[in-house]
Amino acid sequence: MEQLTFKQYLESKTQLREAIKNTPISLVEYEVRKYCSVAVGKTEDEKKVIGLKPRQKIIVEWEYNDIDNPVPGYIKLVGLKDIGQDEQLPMFWQGKKLQKWLLRHTKQGHPHGF
Repeated sequence: MEQLTFKQYLESKTQLREAIKNTPISLVEYEVRKYCSVAVGKTEDEKKVIGLKPRQKIIVEWEYNDIDNPVPGYIKLVGLKDIGQDEQLPMFWQGKKLQKWLLRHTKQGHPHGF
């Protein structure tokens, strides 16, 4: 395997940052690792708490207006009986809060294409 020079590394990092600017939305799938719950809704007052089990999936739409602080647009919950697999649920949590929750309760899968 060929090693990159430091200059090539910096150029590739710059290319990746530019590519994210051109594609500001990403869908990422996460698999729930343990029993937990997530709050969804447009606002804190309208929130609905949903219980999740291991191996259920969460798909999050991340909007990358700021490369270092993505914002969750909506989430989809896969594998639940009372919620449709294609139902887009609004997320009122800020990006950092959702990222911390995902780190604690899920493992990241693969990004989804469009």
